[in-house]
Amino acid sequence: MKNRAFRIITLLIVLTLLLSTAAFAAMNASAYIAATNAWITRSGNTVEVNFSIVGTSMMDKIGVKYIYLYEQNGNSWVLVKTFAYTNSLYASTMMDSSSSGHAGYLSYSGSASKNYFADCRFYAEKNGGSDTIQQDTPTSYGTP
Repeated sequence: MKNRAFRIITLLIVLTLLLSTAAFAAMNASAYIAATNAWITRSGNTVEVNFSIVGTSMMDKIGVKYIYLYEQNGNSWVLVKTFAYTNSLYASTMMDSSSSGHAGYLSYSGSASKNYFADCRFYAEKNGGSDTIQQDTPTSYGTP
């Protein structure tokens, strides 16, 4: 009897997890963006914000519109750099056209001892419709 009750409870827990995961995925589904990824790599004082985006099909525009790079000072995070696709220095690195995906990275001269994270605004556009997804990178910890 205990074994049967255990199985039923386990089954209910598994079903609850599956249904909540499906509901979460449906709420965050995009007609334009299939997947995004953002992370930071470091070498000495150089901080590189890496990103990739995959569209649901061939897009008119696809990439990242903005990257906000933050540096930790004490207990607070301070915006130290904004990369915008409208800036001609970054346009071709951040945005592509007539493509189903895009990837790239942007560099910042920071401090090897500081912690950083980036807030990335991914974007895809097709036939006048579009979507934007926000994603933070994991924190990149400096060397003490």
